[in-house]
Amino acid sequence: MLVVLAHPDDEFCLFPWIQSHARDAGPVHLAYLTDGGWGGQSIQRRQRESLGVLRRLGVADGHVHFLGADLHAPDGGLHLHMAAVAGGLFQLVDTLQPGQVMLPAWEGGHQDHDAAHLLGCLAVQRSGARGWEYCLYHGHGLIGPLFNLLAFIKRDAVVEEIDTGLLERIRYVGFCLQYRSQWKSFMGLLPLYVLRLLRSNAFKRRSIDYALTSERPHAGPLLYERRGGPSWDDFAAATREFRSAEPEAREDHRR
Repeated sequence: MLVVLAHPDDEFCLFPWIQSHARDAGPVHLAYLTDGGWGGQSIQRRQRESLGVLRRLGVADGHVHFLGADLHAPDGGLHLHMAAVAGGLFQLVDTLQPGQVMLPAWEGGHQDHDAAHLLGCLAVQRSGARGWEYCLYHGHGLIGPLFNLLAFIKRDAVVEEIDTGLLERIRYVGFCLQYRSQWKSFMGLLPLYVLRLLRSNAFKRRSIDYALTSERPHAGPLLYERRGGPSWDDFAAATREFRSAEPEAREDHRR
């Protein structure tokens, strides 16, 4: 299985999927598509923090690929470095020939997550693997900086759940505390994370639908727009060739 992520620590949203596959099904490889150096943070420190957690989930260091750092794709700007990162990701896919690919959902929460979704969808197409998306966070139906965590935007799709025991969930919360360089982010994430993990089926994945990328992830302002990130128009223009054809283009093609 290949897991596509935007940043070191994004794996906190799919701990049990990684652990379960590594234990029961075979090797898990992870590909991080940005350098994780937002705001001058130490890239190496973020890598070390993720490696430390992943080892405890059963992932070998050699199966962790920091493509974004190698290709100088900056945290927050993946949508501006798509071609270079696509090349690196496709080389990895051709080498691994994964049977499954997991990628961030198309949800409008962070521009890098959506850009990673686009590249992950193309990796699925290239490899013929089964493609699954996992949810991180988004602001659909909310205002300002408020967000939903571990909650998909509703659509018709095949959804799988993975049950986790109470001790496992407590362990996952403890893993989040290992990302010490990201303590400010986790101050906002952890309360909602703990609330979600009160249920044994908090972690879900569902089948991807690449056609949805022709349009914005949801109506209204996206969370990254509300947080000072790029506008949808700028993101859409930068990623146009990596998204599904827009509706009018599909109609023109059919004619």
